[in-house]
Amino acid sequence: MIDLGPRCKNSRSNNAAIETRSTISAMPTPDYRPDSPSSFFWHRLRWRAIRRYIPNSTPLQLVDIGAGAGLIGSYLEVERPNVRYRFVEPIPSFEADLERRYGPSANLNGAASLPGTTVATLLDVLEHQADDRRFLGELVKKLDHGTILIITVPAMPRLWSAFDENIGHFKRYTKRQLAIATSDLGLRPLEVSYLFPEMIPAGLVRRRQQPPSGSRRAADMDTAMVETLSDLPNISAALNQRLYTLGSATQAFRRVLPAGTSLLAAYRCD
Repeated sequence: MIDLGPRCKNSRSNNAAIETRSTISAMPTPDYRPDSPSSFFWHRLRWRAIRRYIPNSTPLQLVDIGAGAGLIGSYLEVERPNVRYRFVEPIPSFEADLERRYGPSANLNGAASLPGTTVATLLDVLEHQADDRRFLGELVKKLDHGTILIITVPAMPRLWSAFDENIGHFKRYTKRQLAIATSDLGLRPLEVSYLFPEMIPAGLVRRRQQPPSGSRRAADMDTAMVETLSDLPNISAALNQRLYTLGSATQAFRRVLPAGTSLLAAYRCD
């Protein structure tokens, strides 16, 4: 079984956590269609960055590790209809919702291997692992040779804030730290690039407003993840579109960017 570390701890004795999960699970699935003007710019830009590694010409299987709300599945339905979506998600409310949307057969929680997987996504999951190398090593063993593994992580340690502590991050990565985490695991890099350089000022402001304490960490990671994914910043549709346009422009230069608030890495399993 792929252990998602702190993200999969299920504190069912915590009444507030149970109530939060039940409430979120009962909510209608948000409209995250790529063509929806209400789609949050950050998610759309992340999808824009990774979709080039997901072929659309032939049927294939994509496994979304730590799928969360299943945003990748929503984008695939519109832009990659030939892709068969499968997921691994330890948070019960998200898992139940994903099963409702894609069927029990799409749920690969506990699978001993992931055969037939052309693309595996690990989007903003690795930073939640206390031992990222061990986690990646166990995952790679389950993938076929030739599988494309796409990883995104928060970047720039200088942006570390109370937000990172509260959401259960263990680190924000530099390119070197990500290279160490992935070295000697049979992963051949196809790309390692920064994303979201335009968000660096906002990250610096957040660090100043929410300085790290050095010890704070959410007691119930299920609740923390649900609250983060369901409580996006309330911005106007116009601003949302402007930020998407700006981010689209900076992505064109991502392979030469010296910094950004996220890192995108794509690997081929050899």
